[in-house]
Amino acid sequence: MNLSKDSYGITFSTDLLLVVFLLILVLGIVANTIDSSNEKIINPLEVAELERITNEVVDSLINNPGTPSHWEELINFNGVNPGLAIENSANKTIINTISFKKIKILDNGEYNNLIQNKIFNNRIKSSITIYPIDSNINPMIIGEDISSLNNISNIVVVNRTVKCDFYRELAIVSIFNSNLNSYNENICNHETLTNLNHSDSENYVWICEEFKITKKDLENNDYYLFFSNDSINNGNNWILDSIKDISMIENSINNDRIILNDNFNNILENKSSMICYIHFRANKNKLTNFNVFLVGIPKDRNVDELNIDYFKEQDCYFVMKSSYN
Repeated sequence: MNLSKDSYGITFSTDLLLVVFLLILVLGIVANTIDSSNEKIINPLEVAELERITNEVVDSLINNPGTPSHWEELINFNGVNPGLAIENSANKTIINTISFKKIKILDNGEYNNLIQNKIFNNRIKSSITIYPIDSNINPMIIGEDISSLNNISNIVVVNRTVKCDFYRELAIVSIFNSNLNSYNENICNHETLTNLNHSDSENYVWICEEFKITKKDLENNDYYLFFSNDSINNGNNWILDSIKDISMIENSINNDRIILNDNFNNILENKSSMICYIHFRANKNKLTNFNVFLVGIPKDRNVDELNIDYFKEQDCYFVMKSSYN
């Protein structure tokens, strides 16, 4: 047996395998480099297309109420073409607005159906974030969080400034600095009675508003007065009465919210409905800071999460992030 010859053959075979392995490794690196180069050429085009699509979607959502225009009132949303813009009482679309009721429907489980499926045809991942400019209102994120994707260069971010109505529709009476002049000539049930007539003074002015309350309303809602911080403990008072029972009992404003359920129960008693009046004696020297909302909040809603700013229209940043699946 020739050991020298066999050793040479083994050495030759090992060297050949090593060469083949190195050749495969080099070819793999070259192929990967070519693929990476191709990706760098394609990705900017894909991102540009994604940016175009996302801009079009955002502009459509904030300038179109959808069809039907009040789809937020429906129970089944399968026939809905989504839009988020607000339509006013004259059926006119208000551009650059978002309806909070529509946003809440997306947040409560319909985002994938209405946005991912109907708009993006499940080809694109996306999310919507509402950032109120007023820091007293929490941001709201809807949809899949795509910020954690490895390649952030493939994420498109589109931002628009919009107005959101939040819970403004729950307000029965809205009194704040920008609309105080509209209350100067409002009807007040005290005006017809000389001995109970409100009298403005050098330091105070009376602001009154009329509204209707029903027994059914009281069964479904909790009623509150929400005050701004500048309205508290400044000598401001309030009176709640009705067309049948006029009161002169003034209550101090010493909290940012006051529940009125017991007051309305006493006013209604065995009646199905009643015309009511809310009266505020406001400090003239701090009138521009006097803000109050009388609101009816559904009983299943957590009132602890709310403050007075939720009942005003607010400027917000509407941000959509998107990325290809």
